[in-house]
Amino acid sequence: MFYHLVTEVHVSQRTAKNAETVQDHIAKATLRLVAERGADQVTTADVVKTMGITRAAMARYCPTESDLWRTTAEFIEQRMAASWLPVLSSDQSPADRLRSLLAVQIGLIMSMPALREMLFSRGLRGNNAALRRGLCGVRARFRSLLCEILRDGVRDGQISPGLDPEKAARRVTEALQGMVVSWSLDARSDDVIEEAWTRLDALVGGAARQRAIGAAGAAARVSAKGW
Repeated sequence: MFYHLVTEVHVSQRTAKNAETVQDHIAKATLRLVAERGADQVTTADVVKTMGITRAAMARYCPTESDLWRTTAEFIEQRMAASWLPVLSSDQSPADRLRSLLAVQIGLIMSMPALREMLFSRGLRGNNAALRRGLCGVRARFRSLLCEILRDGVRDGQISPGLDPEKAARRVTEALQGMVVSWSLDARSDDVIEEAWTRLDALVGGAARQRAIGAAGAAARVSAKGW
């Protein structure tokens, strides 16, 4: 399963390299405008004006607003996938690979102010279905990678067997997104990577403790029945 995920990322990286240059420029122009104005204030007409191209030229690649946001989301995923690949294909232990992947992802999010603006967009929760689908797809891909690494860690004994990889991956993804967005808004200079690792340790430890408590409770109930 993990091999297939790495292969998918590798395919995404090749796709990024082979993408039409105009589509890359469209996505980059869109991201620049989003960083300046916010996603709710950017339209296809704005991107056309910024790029200095005609509406007809834009229509060849992004005939609708939905196409514009889909192209932008795909560009974000391709950029992230290219950054994930060296970590996923490394021979690091699951614990080190997890730490490296978190470091890479935090760096990507912090370096993309437009992504933060998109996450705060009203359209993301409203009528911009293309943007919502695109960003949800990126998050789902990242969560799947986390889950596979956590499974490897549990299997190799580096992570407590009491951990549920799927639940932990979901919680880490949500915590990471919220933490980085919040810290970037506050312009904090703390070590975000170390904080993310601390929170992951807390999640792993918490899962192990809950499993131990549950096991102890079950043993007590069995014992009580025996009496």
